[in-house]
Amino acid sequence: MSTPHTGQKLGPVRLMPGVTRGHTLSYLWAAFVSIGIFTYATSLLPYLLEVNIGVPPEQRGAVSGNLQFWQEVVSLVMVGFFGAWSDRVGRRTVYVIGFLVAGLAYAAYPYADDLDQLLIYRLVFAVGIAALGGMLATVLADYPVDADRGKLTGISFFLNAVGALLFFAVLSRLPQFYQNAGFDEVGSGRAAYLTIAGVCVLSALIMFGLKPGRPDQVTKREPLMTLLRQGLAAGRNPRIALAYGASFAARADLVIVALFLSLWVQTAAIADGYNAADAAAKQGALFGIVQGCAMLWAPFFGWLADKINRVTLVILATVLSIAGYGWMGFTPDPAASAAAFGAAAMLGIGQASGILASQVLIGQEAPGPIRGAVIGMVGFFGALGILAISKVGGWAFDAWRPGAPFIIMAGANVLLLLFAFYVRFASAPRPAEQPVATA
Repeated sequence: MSTPHTGQKLGPVRLMPGVTRGHTLSYLWAAFVSIGIFTYATSLLPYLLEVNIGVPPEQRGAVSGNLQFWQEVVSLVMVGFFGAWSDRVGRRTVYVIGFLVAGLAYAAYPYADDLDQLLIYRLVFAVGIAALGGMLATVLADYPVDADRGKLTGISFFLNAVGALLFFAVLSRLPQFYQNAGFDEVGSGRAAYLTIAGVCVLSALIMFGLKPGRPDQVTKREPLMTLLRQGLAAGRNPRIALAYGASFAARADLVIVALFLSLWVQTAAIADGYNAADAAAKQGALFGIVQGCAMLWAPFFGWLADKINRVTLVILATVLSIAGYGWMGFTPDPAASAAAFGAAAMLGIGQASGILASQVLIGQEAPGPIRGAVIGMVGFFGALGILAISKVGGWAFDAWRPGAPFIIMAGANVLLLLFAFYVRFASAPRPAEQPVATA
């Protein structure tokens, strides 16, 4: 006989004891703005390289990949620390710090005069993103009861997509808006970045509405290095190892779309005669399709997450990701080809599925007392994925073809699919005393 739920509810989602609707609404604001904040600096980078610094087009793939590479080096160092630290000081503190640091980086970024300054500001940005990325998944695991985790994940990802759609389809036009208002090209880019810095500060204030501490309090305060070791050791569980692998692929989705697709579209649009502001608006329209399809797909996939085995969910998500990456990778010209719209739609569906599936699986499997450390390792492996595709994809973008990063990611997802089949059908079953959705 099941125990009656005694906590609050937010719509259909039952919350853990001590978690209120107000706490959850504050978190959902973070879900709304986070993906846009993670990726706006990257998606508008081609504008800065064109207008502020004047990097030749044939070098922009490598330059963009190198900046992302060093950002992820910092993330690799910091994301596990922030996850473990949040087990000690609380999610709210880490969230507030993350938004403020990201805002500082946004304010400084468009004032870089050369690539060295751009790199310094990008590393500051990386610290903020490491904090925010870890907390986005950790709070999602803390707040709902396990049976409703897929529902809250679906709502969260729906808001991720709505926010990203706002950033890409609307705020990507900020340089064009400011230029029409009388700013020059350099001033328009700076005003766009400062606008997003203001969004970061506002978000930091809203994060004070989160629950102090965390719902499943740790009575014994372990040293940070112990928590980090526990997060790595938890990977002996094949399902946690699969979640780490899924995060490796899913986090790279964000870089592929924000970095290489934006660079591809912007380069092609300028070659067709558009100026930098108009090219940024054109890439925003294509991103609107990616994020719009992700937004519409996420609630259904979140509902499905509570209906089927969550390893099966990863298999389905990986198949969809392979289809999206492969289609986009072999599209001739995303700035002019009609096929790019279908590829962008499939890319959005695959992106939503991969991220949501990895979050639901780790939320189910992460042990409560070290949840922050385990989810910090999810972020760590996600950063590894971004690190790899940034360096290899940047080189392949310049040396092979602009669609190369997408083709590479399709291949990586094929390997993930093979491992997911092994975990689902060949590894030891999940212990019966731990609840799980049935196949």
